[in-house]
Amino acid sequence: MRKKQLLVAIMASAIAASVLAGCGSSSSSDSGDTQAAGNEAAGDAASSADSGEEITLRFLSWQTDYQDLNEQVAAAYKEEHPNINVVFDYYGDMTATEYYKKVDLMAMGGDEMDILMTSAFPEHAQRAASGTYLALDDYFAEEGVVPEEAYSIIQKVDDKIYGIPGDLKSWFVLINKDMLDAAGLEVPSLDWTWDDYREYAKAMTTGEGASKIYGSYFHSWDHYDYMGMWSTYPDNPMFKEDMSGVNFDDPDFKDWLQFRYDLEQVDQSSVSYGDVKSLNMNYRDKFFKGEIAMLPIGNFIIPELDDQDKYPHEFTTTFAPIPAWKDAEPGTTYTESHFYSVSKNSKHPKEAYDFIRFYTTEGMRIRGISVSAEAGIDKMEFMNMQIEDPTYIDVETLEKVMNNPAWKDLVYQNVPSYNKEMSQLMLDECSKFLLGTDTIDNAISSLITNGTQLMKDKGGQ
Repeated sequence: MRKKQLLVAIMASAIAASVLAGCGSSSSSDSGDTQAAGNEAAGDAASSADSGEEITLRFLSWQTDYQDLNEQVAAAYKEEHPNINVVFDYYGDMTATEYYKKVDLMAMGGDEMDILMTSAFPEHAQRAASGTYLALDDYFAEEGVVPEEAYSIIQKVDDKIYGIPGDLKSWFVLINKDMLDAAGLEVPSLDWTWDDYREYAKAMTTGEGASKIYGSYFHSWDHYDYMGMWSTYPDNPMFKEDMSGVNFDDPDFKDWLQFRYDLEQVDQSSVSYGDVKSLNMNYRDKFFKGEIAMLPIGNFIIPELDDQDKYPHEFTTTFAPIPAWKDAEPGTTYTESHFYSVSKNSKHPKEAYDFIRFYTTEGMRIRGISVSAEAGIDKMEFMNMQIEDPTYIDVETLEKVMNNPAWKDLVYQNVPSYNKEMSQLMLDECSKFLLGTDTIDNAISSLITNGTQLMKDKGGQ
């Protein structure tokens, strides 16, 4: 094995959404009650730990591909804590969405569990606000650790820490180097812009019809509807900094959306949104089959770039930073993370916290499948753990990108419990313009109106 390597579904989604996203004004008091119970449990847990009592922690995950690696982490931890056993239960088979459906119901039903995870901060914030997790601030304080000094990103909900980051996911641009060379282009500089990206995309677009190779590809995720704003806006592009309203009236939002449309419909150098959606395209297949030249994506794709069994290909992949928008300073990229949390139903919260600390530090080196969120680490140490055959990867350029002196992580702090609903609204409204069924001004006006109403309905304005 490669080392790097709700009653019914509809009702479940409805229940999870109403309980997790609709807590509104009661979430703070609920979280406070949960934390008070957690502090009492922490005292009991400390006594259990001091007595050497045999303790079993239940860790729920969807990452079935990494069962062996997780067992290695648990074994290494047990060497230092002989009375602690960690049992992993898997739901979803590498699909976080299915995991959430199952585990959300288990959490609401009071099932005993100790460690839960989420794939990104919006999902984490939604559950933290509902009281699903215990706040960890007191545990950090007891350990004598300043979270902001221990980890490169810290994101809070209601000014409390409910999860520890791990598996850092920062975005860059993948480029098919064979296509780059064929077009007579140099590897992009670290300070390139989206205007440069557009010219590169046009230069690497060749052919017609079914055999056409596109210079660029934007997937169907919400990221691609405001990606340019990552270098011009200091937080979640969908909301004002003070959370006083939606931010879709920002001129950069409109300009970026127009830029994307022009790439796809005017230049025809980027796969159209209509094709991406109607054909249910897989971005991995498009890239590895040599049907696209450039792909902005997260570094979670690194272990796949030399996986010839799963994605056979002959070209080398090179890299570039996320380009700067307009006159912004270069170097900023969107960074997100998995989050590991202590369940409100845990009988051993102190031990669960301690294992998460191990899992997100030493455990990251044992697993070797992603970049650690620890502060001050060498990102290439973790990149190299994920690369088995550098034949297919321009490692030298990857190192330049990852260790770019101008690197800045954009980490969203404004992530309300209804963030997923807002992003879906944005996708729905923007698609009308990208598909050519409405004007950009109408789409944005509708988005502002409906987005503002959504915030009011959720008590966010």
